[in-house]
Amino acid sequence: MKGAAGAGEAVHTTCMHPPDMIENAPNMARPASPVHDPERLAELRATALLDSPTEEAFDRLTRLASKLLQAPISTVTLVDADRQFYLSCTGIPEPLASARETPMEMSFCKHTVVLGEPLIIPDTRGHPIVGDNPAIEGFGVQAYAGIPLLTPSGHALGTLCVMDFVPRQWTEDQVSSLTDLAAAVSTEIELRMDIAERTRVEAALHRAVHMRDEVLGVVSHDLRNPVHTVSLRAGFLLDTLPEDPRRAAERKQLGIILRAAEQMDRLIRDLLDVASITSGHLPVERGPYDAVGLARAACETLQPLAHERELRFELRTPPDPLPVLADPDRVHQVLSNLVGNAIKFTPAGGLITLRLETGEREACFSVSDTGPGIAPDDITHIFDQFWQADRSGRHGAGLGLAIARGIVEAHGGQIRVASTPGAGTTFTFTIPLAEA
Repeated sequence: MKGAAGAGEAVHTTCMHPPDMIENAPNMARPASPVHDPERLAELRATALLDSPTEEAFDRLTRLASKLLQAPISTVTLVDADRQFYLSCTGIPEPLASARETPMEMSFCKHTVVLGEPLIIPDTRGHPIVGDNPAIEGFGVQAYAGIPLLTPSGHALGTLCVMDFVPRQWTEDQVSSLTDLAAAVSTEIELRMDIAERTRVEAALHRAVHMRDEVLGVVSHDLRNPVHTVSLRAGFLLDTLPEDPRRAAERKQLGIILRAAEQMDRLIRDLLDVASITSGHLPVERGPYDAVGLARAACETLQPLAHERELRFELRTPPDPLPVLADPDRVHQVLSNLVGNAIKFTPAGGLITLRLETGEREACFSVSDTGPGIAPDDITHIFDQFWQADRSGRHGAGLGLAIARGIVEAHGGQIRVASTPGAGTTFTFTIPLAEA
């Protein structure tokens, strides 16, 4: 502190400016007040401490301040735009102790906030800054020492202060002790700000989850049911419409409607699965099944799709059964997503290979293709929801790989990808063996 006396000696400075700067300049204009600074007030509101109940953590510090400085009054004061609020107070007379606030004209602490530095006043009577404060006559406050409570951004939210009913010289040791206690108060306030921010984030998250659940309710019921009805009716009309060349145009339009409805139904199922994965409630009904049988069943379903795109499709499995603990429908969903991706991106004449191998405690499924591969920068995003490497190609909603990962992890397995640009991609996932 500038101009400080030796240990135990009285401090004669009014504030932390050069010694006696204000006391020796009674006609000096008061500094412009930052009390109404919007950024300062925003940080003050962010503490969520204005008008809050008393807390022992702050009360303990004000009691300790009074004891160390032998002062009858000590407060932790937050300076609002038009009032000061006692977050904690010791020795404040009634009715202020119960009201826990005073109007701004009774505030000594607002001047400490304005200065942003310690304000040390041995005698308040006739003082150039606080001499007109009605608390001097009304409550007999004749000595004041306040330390600003600074945020990391440098804004003073209030003070830790002590007051006395008689003039007194505050020693350097006393001011040092008060400064240390003020640092402890500031730490407590920062903790409350962190808690308040976390509470706000959690509240926003809860609102977002609630809105998501409402949207999913609409998707799963109000939207899925009419889509299902469209699909059934289009399929029924297509089955009953004669295969007459004169009805070819009608059959074509019904086919388009049916495929569009099926595509919408798949998207709805994907959205519901993603929501279940995100919330950790993806339904997976595991049981002992033969992984070889699961791979062959997937091959029977997916091979015709590959042939339509003029792609070769190979299945390679062990000769003996391989029992795994799995949900067969979910495993088929993973394989469909991986093979479907391979079909989309592999040019005609390419090769897709579905391979099953035995691991130490798991079955290893892999789907390889001879497509263009994946760029190294895209690998880290490949399993993100709604992410697509080719955003202009309209290759779906970007949910298939995210769902595949969620299903595999729900089984207790892992999924990974290896790719060489220009040479193809291999997705590998594991499912625990039934014995494991």
